[in-house]
Amino acid sequence: MRNAILGLLALVCVAIGISAITSYIHPGGSLAPEDQPPPQQPKLPPRMKVTAAQSDAAFATAEKGAEHVVMRVKNRGAIDIDLFPTAAPKTVAQFLQLSKSGFYNGLLFHRVIPGFVAQAGDPKSRNVEGSAIANLSDQQVAAQYGLGKHGSGHSIVFEQNQLTNEPGTLAMALSSPRSDSADSQFFINLKDNANLDGDYCVFGRVSKGMSVVNSIHQGDRIISIKLLPSAP
Repeated sequence: MRNAILGLLALVCVAIGISAITSYIHPGGSLAPEDQPPPQQPKLPPRMKVTAAQSDAAFATAEKGAEHVVMRVKNRGAIDIDLFPTAAPKTVAQFLQLSKSGFYNGLLFHRVIPGFVAQAGDPKSRNVEGSAIANLSDQQVAAQYGLGKHGSGHSIVFEQNQLTNEPGTLAMALSSPRSDSADSQFFINLKDNANLDGDYCVFGRVSKGMSVVNSIHQGDRIISIKLLPSAP
């Protein structure tokens, strides 16, 4: 009888130990996997406030190590763009890789809001007729054609820097500010969008062809984005 009691106590101790280990591995303890609490979301970095002097200095530094590409837009013309790998290395690397692979060839500017931004980079727009979305609101474009939701499938981390959303600058579109959701979609600022500073990663700036940028209409198609040789 005594041995049976001791054996029972031993089994109880083993069960308690297993329960403790399970609780350590899974915050939900012995809950089934589908009942486990959702994993904690990564904490977003605080919004960065940038002064005009800091921005000017950041652009001056970034320009020294700039890469150069030319974007050709059908029926509009060419846009020369400086990219800033010293300020946003992962973002520029992603943009260049996609450009070299031809990812952007044939994509539409699917969201153009005059006096705000011109946005492109959704691969689904390649199969949409530009004229079909030319006179729609960005909400209608999203609802009727599903544009604005797609990318290359490879997201990168949010890179904070002191480059600001001045007219002609390029920044990555995100699913939410300061999130690690940058992929292929980017926007060109059509005005001084200081309200976006610190929330979106600025990684480039138009160096020539701002008149072409300002002529872009919703539904215009990118012909290509090609890397230019560096100046000697």
